[in-house]
Amino acid sequence: MAGEKKIFVADDDEIVFTGLKRLLELSGFNVHGCQKSNEVVAVIKATNPDVIILDLLMPGLSGFDICAQLNNDPQTQGIPIIVTSALAAYTDIKKAYQLGIVSYFTKPYDFQKLLEEIKEIIASKNAGGPCL
Repeated sequence: MAGEKKIFVADDDEIVFTGLKRLLELSGFNVHGCQKSNEVVAVIKATNPDVIILDLLMPGLSGFDICAQLNNDPQTQGIPIIVTSALAAYTDIKKAYQLGIVSYFTKPYDFQKLLEEIKEIIASKNAGGPCL
């Protein structure tokens, strides 16, 4: 199912970033990513991924700021964003959804459920379903 689908991972934690990237590659995805928040938007524009997995707590530019930039830019606003974050407060989750994300996973999360969500989003996009 994954084929040549591109996933972009943005997380400043080396262990989380490397582990998630590897698991997604083993699941058949072409994975790009970035650990420096100030580079995320530019790299996303250069790679044009099918789905973005974004941490909210990163030094410098926060994941909230990145969401706002991506969803206000015509080049990137249609790319589905899944948040993976240690932030579990209702206000943080609500703010992320208001900024245009499609799904929110609180760390630690179940990788299998994240993978299922990615596949559903890609299937919906391929079927011409509603933009998420």
